[in-house]
Amino acid sequence: DGTFESVCCVAEGNQDVLYVVVKRTIDGTDVRYIERLSVTEFDQPEDAFFVDCGLTYSGSPATTISGLWHLEGETVSILGDGAVFPQQVVTNGQITLSVACSKVHVGLPIEADFETLPLGLDGAPAQGSGYVKNVTKVHMRVYRSSGIWAGPSFTKLVEFKQRTTEPYGSPPDLRTGEISIPITTTWSTDGTVCVRQSDPLPLTIQSIAMEVSVGG
Repeated sequence: DGTFESVCCVAEGNQDVLYVVVKRTIDGTDVRYIERLSVTEFDQPEDAFFVDCGLTYSGSPATTISGLWHLEGETVSILGDGAVFPQQVVTNGQITLSVACSKVHVGLPIEADFETLPLGLDGAPAQGSGYVKNVTKVHMRVYRSSGIWAGPSFTKLVEFKQRTTEPYGSPPDLRTGEISIPITTTWSTDGTVCVRQSDPLPLTIQSIAMEVSVGG
């Protein structure tokens, strides 16, 4: 949601950290911010930082998060103590949470999309080109991931329901291992699968396999 005008990499300890100058339109006005790319390594889910142009509150449990004037009038994503809160519009430099949290990340939403290549079929003429295909289930091996949607297109996505034994009121645990998602029946010659992450949560896909029906 902006234009990258300058990029540099700075050595900080044992990491090479990316800094950028971004031109954004905030509350109808063009502004330029110096932003630092957050590292993707974290120990606890509440430390996952997956928003743009964001800030973090860390302290005593609070419902009002202020100091957000740089995002005035913008719709922001919110992660509080590892749980996703509904998006809000920043008003008077602040947002109000329904539940008090000790660590809150607030920033512009990031919508990450992934689409597989057209499906090839071993042993079929022309590797299956010209055959219609229907992907009925997708199996993904993920690492410390949550908020996963998949489907035959970005307009027919199905959410992976991953809550199991977590206490009521707590966020779902990050999932590591193989997950399976039955997806909406759609016949096409491509047989592709679309995956989306629109929450301020991590998603790392290590492999993907599909159950497929093939027509003439």
